[in-house]
Amino acid sequence: MKTPRRILALFVLLLSPSVAFCAGLPPWQFNMTKQQVASFKQFGPYKTFSNGDLETYKGIYHGHKENVQFFFQNNRLVRIGVYIGETTDRHKAVSAFRRAYGILEKDYGKLNIPEKHDPSQAFSRPGAKSNADIDAIAAAMNADLFGQTEAIPARQPKDMRVVGGIYSRNVQGTKWFYIAIYFEPR
Repeated sequence: MKTPRRILALFVLLLSPSVAFCAGLPPWQFNMTKQQVASFKQFGPYKTFSNGDLETYKGIYHGHKENVQFFFQNNRLVRIGVYIGETTDRHKAVSAFRRAYGILEKDYGKLNIPEKHDPSQAFSRPGAKSNADIDAIAAAMNADLFGQTEAIPARQPKDMRVVGGIYSRNVQGTKWFYIAIYFEPR
């Protein structure tokens, strides 16, 4: 009796490769249309940006509701951004980047920070192993001065590219920090 169930389960799995084998951030997958992305009503409502991209504040990532943004080209999903934080408070930005750093490190292992040229300077203490708290403070300072600091997992998934970062922008005279994790197809 178990054999027919196994065959049926395998058959169903093979008939639905878009669910089982496509990269993205479940339930959303790259190459979806805007209508397909917004069809997951339990994560809505979805807001449309002036350029046609979408966002929802009810996306689920690592068990938390997050602002998830969807970027399209030719009506096809080409990038997903999970915004861990958006703030004018540098201390909150450091905390949010620390959280993003921890998520990436847990999911993918060691992170590379391109702005961290010399491990004995700026981002860590001389002779010490990388410290995520120190890296977060330095990343926020670097983003404040130069606009961004990215943390790129050394071990990337085979079907997509993942990068986290802290970005700063002046919006109507106020400095804003955006902390995000981006997913893009390879």
